[in-house]
Amino acid sequence: MWAAAPERLYALAAVGVLAQVAEVADIAEAGEASNDDADHSVELALDGSDPEDLLVHWVNTALLEAEIRRALWTRARVLRLEPMGAPTSLMGRLEGPRLDPARHTLLREVKAVSHHHLGLSLAPGRCRCRLVLDL
Repeated sequence: MWAAAPERLYALAAVGVLAQVAEVADIAEAGEASNDDADHSVELALDGSDPEDLLVHWVNTALLEAEIRRALWTRARVLRLEPMGAPTSLMGRLEGPRLDPARHTLLREVKAVSHHHLGLSLAPGRCRCRLVLDL
């Protein structure tokens, strides 16, 4: 996965991993909510021992919160990532519809993101990461 900025990379990582759990049939549906089932959202403030640990913590927390709330995160924003260069603190927001097997295709259970073979580069303009999923 890659992005121009670290904040965008962390956000894409959370949404990308949740895309491995279930598929939204119509991408426009990700921004819509039915009358009785509004989108879920959660704001998180997390810390890690280093940028890699923070990334794993963020994505694993996104998985856990999706499971607890029965939600499918289709949008993520990292509002704060500190300190610059080697972040160990993150504040972010996850949003998405309630997971509905009638509207979403369940793909697989993702148990966690592993530190094993994790790759992360936060070079300005060309941030990249490689995540290994425990299925």
